[in-house]
Amino acid sequence: MTLMNDLPESAPDPTGRGTSAQAMRIERVLRAAIDLAAEGGYEAVQMREVARRAGIAMATLYRYYPSKEELIRGAILSELGSLRADLRRRPARQDSPAGRTGEVFARGFRAMLRNPGFAHAAMSAHQTPQPLAHADSDQPRERPVSVFADIAAEQAWGDNHVITEAEHRALQMVQTVWVGSTVSWLNGLLDGPEVERRIRLAASKLLD
Repeated sequence: MTLMNDLPESAPDPTGRGTSAQAMRIERVLRAAIDLAAEGGYEAVQMREVARRAGIAMATLYRYYPSKEELIRGAILSELGSLRADLRRRPARQDSPAGRTGEVFARGFRAMLRNPGFAHAAMSAHQTPQPLAHADSDQPRERPVSVFADIAAEQAWGDNHVITEAEHRALQMVQTVWVGSTVSWLNGLLDGPEVERRIRLAASKLLD
């Protein structure tokens, strides 16, 4: 899952925005993308094969997801929805916001451990830089919603807490450590326990 998980607000809603038939098609598309990623990582997610497995036309697939990267981000969003649901059923029980934040990101990483192929696809899509022209623009790009950080905030402080700019920045920084450590794990540079230690240390240092 997801996440590492900055997704465009315009992405189709995998939980069913629009007609029920459209929601079912989107669910099939995302399931096909997740299954293909599990089988062979980023390169295995081919739009034509996704359309074939989902039983839809290529034109329909491209209407929902204009690119492979957007499709994988949609799959990440779907998996993050599963993480949020799991955390609402089994909340983080640590006794501090830092501890609960560390648990959220650690639980997200454990999902990656269970599905290295999807982890590879998710990290590859997340790490792909935008065209170089963006670097020359004087205008900052619109920041997409950070779903993973929002899930962590919900667990850290509860629904009624108004998150401050400093708290949000700290969560984003923990997320950056999560992404970098997950990539290092995929590259064989860190093992799973060390990734979790780094995630929890980052949460402790940034949020305590």
